[in-house]
Amino acid sequence: MANKNKMPPELLAHFKKKQGEGDSKETSAEEKKEGDKKRRKEAVSKARIRMEAKNKRRGDDEQEEAGKEGSEKS
Repeated sequence: MANKNKMPPELLAHFKKKQGEGDSKETSAEEKKEGDKKRRKEAVSKARIRMEAKNKRRGDDEQEEAGKEGSEKS
């Protein structure tokens, strides 16, 4: 019978490999923080461009409606 507290060697190797990868990530926490800031900045600028384009389209629609109303009054 297999020991209940013993992990299969393949699974043990898998977890040791994962644990080794985690160590390298901890040392680059500063780099990760800078990357996050860069991604946030890009997302904000992209959202701002979309919002401005949406507002511009909305403004164009309002001007067209105002023009139609003005021509009907004349």
